[in-house]
Amino acid sequence: MDLFNKIKNKANSIINNIQNNARVDKIADEITNCRSKRLFLFQTPTHTNIGDHAIAEGQLKFFQENLPGHHIFEINQSQMKYFIEKYRNNIKPDDLIFVHGGGNFGNEYMREENLRRMVIQNFPENKIILFPQTIYYSNDQIGESELKRTQDIFGKHKNLILTAREEKSFELMQKYFPKNKIILTPDIVLYTEYSFENEREYALEVIRNDQESILTADDKDKITQILKGRFDKIINSDMHCDKITDLDIKSVRKKILTNKLLQFSKAKIVVTDRLHGMVLCIITGTPCVVFSNYNQKVIGTYNWIKYLKYIKFVKNVEEANTAIDELLNNDSYEKYNPQEIRKFYLPLIENVNE
Repeated sequence: MDLFNKIKNKANSIINNIQNNARVDKIADEITNCRSKRLFLFQTPTHTNIGDHAIAEGQLKFFQENLPGHHIFEINQSQMKYFIEKYRNNIKPDDLIFVHGGGNFGNEYMREENLRRMVIQNFPENKIILFPQTIYYSNDQIGESELKRTQDIFGKHKNLILTAREEKSFELMQKYFPKNKIILTPDIVLYTEYSFENEREYALEVIRNDQESILTADDKDKITQILKGRFDKIINSDMHCDKITDLDIKSVRKKILTNKLLQFSKAKIVVTDRLHGMVLCIITGTPCVVFSNYNQKVIGTYNWIKYLKYIKFVKNVEEANTAIDELLNNDSYEKYNPQEIRKFYLPLIENVNE
């Protein structure tokens, strides 16, 4: 049975590659026939992390408002290698290139790191802008080696702009990449706005179960028990969707994100240690207790919006217990207004239009 599944998976992989390459060939034809200004967005996700799909939608929203005269060509992470190997000459030096933002800048996610390097290496004459990112290289031989390799590649590019999404990443990027321009803005999902008016029904747990979590199994159990003592209905969820097999990633992405936003908008309270768990609470006006993760991205993003009274950053379960009571006892609070944070994206807007 294992052999059968291996053969089946290999066959499906080959079929997917053929279909994906055919889609890239079609994109290449569209590029050739395009007569308007062009921009290219590389490395949008085909994996299951909903936070990354929210980022992709935020980036497209940014383009619509700030580069309305440009035709957008999106090359997702599964299409990049084939596109760059076969069609990189279709991109002209005056085309704008953007690279997907997020929290994968460093040696923790090497697939993403290598794809990012590929873009920087293959388009030395283009202005390339990295959307807001968190940077993290481990403090060991592997981290130092991978950082040195990325420094060598990035340092050779004369028009590369790196965007940090929190102060710590901004400081590290300035230190690591002195030859490149570094700017600071919030996570691009905060550029978006959504409107939901739903009756709130339950408590929602969105806790990591991967290498980024710093909560112990005992911590997670205590959080669940705290919520059980206050709510009749508790939903345990995460920020992942089912495996995406549809080639039309963009239409699937909208549906996945909308469903997740609806889930958050129906929660009376959310407890999470995920950055975009917190961000979805911000934009849906949902009370949230948020823990940190292994790096600076959660606390760094929280610092942009800490004036919002319905978002509580906590360091341990005891603080979470107190924060939950505070939020439940205060059902009147000022909700997020995206226009208030738009001014913090001016460095990105100005560099795009230079």
